[in-house]
Amino acid sequence: MTNEIEHINFIENSQHNIVYMDANGEEHEDVRLIKLFPLTSPDMWIAVLNKDGKELLSIEDPKLLKEDTYKFLMSVLSKRHFVPKIEQIHSIKRQKIGHEWSVTTDRGRTTFNVEMDESIHSLGSDRYVIFDTRNMRYSIPDIAALDRDSRRKLEHYF
Repeated sequence: MTNEIEHINFIENSQHNIVYMDANGEEHEDVRLIKLFPLTSPDMWIAVLNKDGKELLSIEDPKLLKEDTYKFLMSVLSKRHFVPKIEQIHSIKRQKIGHEWSVTTDRGRTTFNVEMDESIHSLGSDRYVIFDTRNMRYSIPDIAALDRDSRRKLEHYF
């Protein structure tokens, strides 16, 4: 597939839809790009689905694409798979149902609600993903990188 992957291309048409041009030069309009493992392997395994949801292609390592195709693909995916990274925890307050978290992320300060402890998932080696009540995801890439006060609040929560 290495030779085939070099001929794959994506463009955005005038309707702002993604067009996938396969190795045979066939165009597939209005495709969706999906990260198959967005949390555990965020830079690997991208699925290309047609407008009916049928998989046309699975790209194991997008870095093997031509550089401009790779940059376009990553740009599209970064808009779709937005996961703010928690940099500081200001407070975790018990609510009637769940907890209210006040944090600073790489995108600014925010407050969100976590309904139950099962909404916090370990990804191993001090990495966590948190789902709020709106199903928005937040990540803590490395608990050890948090300041001492933030770690203490998190430890108290658990």
